Amino acid sequence: MTRPNLFLMASPRSGSTQLAQWLNSHPDITLSAIKEPNHFSADEFDPDYVAASHLNDVDPSTYVRKRHQKPAQFAVFRNRADYEALFERMRTPWRMEASTSYLSCPDAPALIHEYAPKARLIILTRNPLQRALSHYRLACRTGRVQASLPEVLKAELAGETPLAARFLLRPSRTNEGIKRIKALFALEQCLFLEFETMIQNPDATLCQLANWLDIDPARFDTSIEARNAGVLPRFARLNAILEKSGAKTTLRRTLPAFAKPALKRLWFDRNRQIIIPANDIQALSAALETL
Repeated sequence: MTRPNLFLMASPRSGSTQLAQWLNSHPDITLSAIKEPNHFSADEFDPDYVAASHLNDVDPSTYVRKRHQKPAQFAVFRNRADYEALFERMRTPWRMEASTSYLSCPDAPALIHEYAPKARLIILTRNPLQRALSHYRLACRTGRVQASLPEVLKAELAGETPLAARFLLRPSRTNEGIKRIKALFALEQCLFLEFETMIQNPDATLCQLANWLDIDPARFDTSIEARNAGVLPRFARLNAILEKSGAKTTLRRTLPAFAKPALKRLWFDRNRQIIIPANDIQALSAALETL
């Protein structure tokens, strides 16, 4: 049975999509067609919430049954057989997935260790404040959130937000996740990276990864760009309606890959950034310091 043996466990908004694509460009590494199958954190995603929020980019069982290979970003693969089907055709030495829910999920490291005790783990983190701000901008960009930053922060602090929807504070508790990983995996099985260093010098980061994985550092394609920018949609209200109705998920499933870049250029305005007031940033920073 072919199983994953390389896990990119990153904080959301820490560059995992970009790093995963760079790694996938290497002939000795294969990334799961679903970048984030969330199998070992599935219990944190209430099925009703997933359905109501249209979180899944694909339906896992249908995707596997039809033997799709079309790449997608996110889905909750609860069934073990469906999850393992993502890797069954892989023949490379390193077989990877990159679910950003694992680092904050208390149970995920132990479940991964039980499933693949000899696996390698890449732990990618980012400055907690900048990570949270980037996540808020992305939530506004997609239309998933229309509330102000203080409103979102207040709801999370009060515990009013569903667990799977808490994106400001919980994913920034990286120290807790790292402790859980270190308690289970040998130090040589783990590589700790920082977003800021990776973006500043990707070649050095990939060389470090290649040496750790014992693969050729010259075989990565760093020309690939896969970053989710925090720019505003041109039609904010329509964008939110399409997100909440599930229409955007349907488009992601059905649009051919070549059409998506052109649609993004039409839909988003690169000249309109999401501006967050300084007072709101200070309040978020203070909340993060209490973690």
